[in-house]
Amino acid sequence: MIIYNLSLFTLFFTLFQLVNLETKTLFSFADLGSSNLYTKILSITILSMAGVPPLWGFFTKILIFVILVNSNFFFLFVPFFTVLMVSLYFYMQNLRFLNSTNLTDFVNISDLQVRVTPLYYTLTLMSLFFVIFGSFFTEDLFLLFYWILA
Repeated sequence: MIIYNLSLFTLFFTLFQLVNLETKTLFSFADLGSSNLYTKILSITILSMAGVPPLWGFFTKILIFVILVNSNFFFLFVPFFTVLMVSLYFYMQNLRFLNSTNLTDFVNISDLQVRVTPLYYTLTLMSLFFVIFGSFFTEDLFLLFYWILA
């Protein structure tokens, strides 16, 4: 849950940076353009929530599969896999809308009324680093939690 909440925090923190009052649907995000930093941050967080390897969201879903196998809950594979595929389709549709840009309708980032704050960049880059490279630190985090709780 921590990993998913960290991805959601990054996603919504990025969306709240865009103060465009005309943004009403996912089609409005095509105004960002696919080369924008905000689009790249949103794409990485959505891919992590979808569970695409090598991002950390993938390893959490694999961990759930391993726990199901070790607990002999084989009957939960079908519902979990079904929900996994439906959510993957949902996230890929969001990515498709986010990255589909029409170069004739391209809007400059200065026209989008973007809030640029150092707090946003600090927290977002830290959480993106954790989402992208978090699989390398998983064992260390488990040892740290075990040390704190023991």
